[in-house]
Amino acid sequence: MGNISILIVDDDINKITAIISTIKSNVNDVLSINQASNVQEAIEYLQKKEFHLLITDLKMPLRHDDLPNDSGGQSLVKNLYRRKNKTNVPMFIIGLTQFPELEKDLKNVWKVWHFEASEEYWKVALRDLIFHISLVKSRINVEKIETIFVEGITDKQIIETVMLLYYPNKLDSVYIDAIKYGGGASWVERQLFIWAKSLTTKINDKLYVKSIGLFDDDESGITSINKLRKSIDVNSAEGKTFHIKKSCYKYSPIIKSIKNKGITFPTVIEDLISEGLWDYSHKQGWLTPRNLDSLVIDKDKIEKINKEFNINNLKELGFTNSESLLILFKIKDDYKKKFSMHIKKTKREYLYPIKYMVEDFFDTLNIKYTKVEK
Repeated sequence: MGNISILIVDDDINKITAIISTIKSNVNDVLSINQASNVQEAIEYLQKKEFHLLITDLKMPLRHDDLPNDSGGQSLVKNLYRRKNKTNVPMFIIGLTQFPELEKDLKNVWKVWHFEASEEYWKVALRDLIFHISLVKSRINVEKIETIFVEGITDKQIIETVMLLYYPNKLDSVYIDAIKYGGGASWVERQLFIWAKSLTTKINDKLYVKSIGLFDDDESGITSINKLRKSIDVNSAEGKTFHIKKSCYKYSPIIKSIKNKGITFPTVIEDLISEGLWDYSHKQGWLTPRNLDSLVIDKDKIEKINKEFNINNLKELGFTNSESLLILFKIKDDYKKKFSMHIKKTKREYLYPIKYMVEDFFDTLNIKYTKVEK
């Protein structure tokens, strides 16, 4: 049994589901499927991985937050052949569109098929192509392993730094996946959806290869989690291929302390770092005011106060200086890269919350490890 690696560039979930179902109906190989929603995201995938097959819509945005462009598919294929982009050109490329007016071959080399969910032509053609790829797939070495999808590159850097520091021998046991442009909760949501639909089993095993989606514990993260739970039945085989985690208080002693004293707020991975590093970030000017409207006050623990929150009146309510900083400020987006780079040379004890998170990942994915206490 070998692996077939496929990149689907499309944002229509129903269409993507139809494509995956068609492929799975006539193949016994392990499928490693990634999905992108725009040209920029697709190019980033093609720069870091090799694919047997690229299936692309023709009408798509060029970049994150752009409107769909009729020439999006043409632009993607054209970018593949620009040497400066240093992309891994896929073995095969297919255009698949529901817009007849856009049906024209890509660069006179690759075919465009008309997509209609109920039609058999494109399904038969795709099955034939997948069969052909299964005969020549050894030219691209693809291995699908347990993967953790995170919302951004700095999240990836923080987790990999902690793994390198505490569990360097486990770096090859799990892959941390993120993209530079776009990303966010909706990207993690899409990757878990594709992962579930792929239903990949371990070689010579009945167990599924599993993944984790790490979401920020904020409004967008919770929205994506709820959408995912509605689209994938948690009790189904698909639902058992992934796990959902949040960057929340359970990993962080200081945020637990704040919660126990009566205040909660949306958290991201940077908020979990121990107080010593938070104090350093304040001195470096890396912090920006948090939206105080996002604070949730437990009225049983904190009586309503008329004054605006500041460090002094938070101290009067029993919060430490570091806790007050964390309540009032967050890492500014412009400084997240500097923050994640500084983590590489900071004290080990400051990174214990992320160490607890990494160990939780290992436990969830059944990755054996010997716990490091110091």
